[in-house]
Amino acid sequence: MITELDKYFLEEAHLVGSRSKCLSRHIGAVLVRDGHRIASGYNGPAKKVPHCDYRDDKGNYVTTKCSNICPRQRMGYESGEGMEQCPAVHAEVGAICIAARFGIATEGTTLYANCPVPCSDCAKEIINAGIKRVVCIGSSESRPWSSIKSKEMFKQANVALDITGE
Repeated sequence: MITELDKYFLEEAHLVGSRSKCLSRHIGAVLVRDGHRIASGYNGPAKKVPHCDYRDDKGNYVTTKCSNICPRQRMGYESGEGMEQCPAVHAEVGAICIAARFGIATEGTTLYANCPVPCSDCAKEIINAGIKRVVCIGSSESRPWSSIKSKEMFKQANVALDITGE
């Protein structure tokens, strides 16, 4: 069940996502313990790695801006495909990494993400970080296989998954 506090933190995740420089999607995530934000993250390249607008049509880094279109899209990949070509860290993992960087335990927290059900790679990280609950905005139509796998893993690991609109 989605509460007013859940809606607040989903809005905060949306605001955090607005900081993303990703040319495809602006996703934010917020880690919360006892009603207080302890860390947040947004999708984008690892620290000191150039943003995608400095990648050519083959995915190579260049010294001047190339395009405002995602390099994976320019290479012909559909949404959710060719992720090995993407230098971005997903928002969920970014929030977990920020907590780790500052020595903040994630065990027992809730993760809010302004995206569909987290991908299966993020689900693995969420489970291993000890996060007990995930709140997101809806299931993924563009990656239904990933959504199904994530839901299955969350259920097996006893991680609650609350989705707005379901």
